[in-house]
Amino acid sequence: MIIFLHGEEGFLVNRRRLELQKTFARKYPGADVFIFDFEDQGTIENVRRALAACDAGLFAEQKMVIFLHPFELSETAQETLLNFLQNFADKNAEEVTLLLVHPDKIKKTHTLSRFLEKHSDKTETFPKLQPKDGTSFILRELNAIDAKAKFSSSALRIFSEFIGTDTARIVTELEKLAAFKPGGVFEVGDVSLLIANAAEKNIFSALDALVSGDKKRALLLLRRFAEGEQGAYSVLAMCAWQVRRLLLVREAFDQGARNASNIAAQTKLQSFVVQRMLSAVKNFPLSRIRRGLAMLSDLDTELKRGGMDPLVALDLFVWKF
Repeated sequence: MIIFLHGEEGFLVNRRRLELQKTFARKYPGADVFIFDFEDQGTIENVRRALAACDAGLFAEQKMVIFLHPFELSETAQETLLNFLQNFADKNAEEVTLLLVHPDKIKKTHTLSRFLEKHSDKTETFPKLQPKDGTSFILRELNAIDAKAKFSSSALRIFSEFIGTDTARIVTELEKLAAFKPGGVFEVGDVSLLIANAAEKNIFSALDALVSGDKKRALLLLRRFAEGEQGAYSVLAMCAWQVRRLLLVREAFDQGARNASNIAAQTKLQSFVVQRMLSAVKNFPLSRIRRGLAMLSDLDTELKRGGMDPLVALDLFVWKF
């Protein structure tokens, strides 16, 4: 049997390879699995040693042989591999599972790829994840991790915009969210808490700049972040989330609480978050914070109506807050 895995989404290709290995091990406990990486060991001698491992032997025992990066071989080594594959396909050795894995783009006109596409018993391709397919991929992966967990619509949008099309990171962050809130509904705060450390630092630095009256620096920080993969809308949402937390700390502060641990217990925020906010909150009167939240709410409404560009809304927030 010949199985061929390839595609630009290297993370997904390798994950699928591991899945097939585990399935084989469960089906044939104690069977041998051989792995040869032609990226690091691609000499003719290495190739011949790898091909020898495919010999079924006298007792026809089940085995899996994995060839990684076969397209990295030299022209001569690939010709040796191709000749072997032609004989292997003709023999139809059912006791040997040959898995060829290339976690990268291949040329369809390449002799080896044409042969594998035609003669492999199974071919799986993992093309580069496109932005238009990002949301469906996120939901599909979440369902596989935790079928009961869900995103709120705004949290899903921010998660998608913040992570982009990095499939490895999407899966990692989904696993974090599922462990943090199993079977729950992920809200904007959950997403921001677990995956937006860089955004939080950036946004908090911008708020610090606003406190000191340096609106140009605040705008520069937020603009720089908004022009990346995250986008202005998600940055505005994170600003709103941060300002809401600032409001909670300010209200506790005005009620006489001064100790970070006491405020944390009262507001249900983490102590380190409260500690960072305490130095800034004294310069943000309650009335100013409430005006800022009201402004963000109005901007959000205008954005949803399509009446304003997100970057313009971000500028207005900085200059008017």
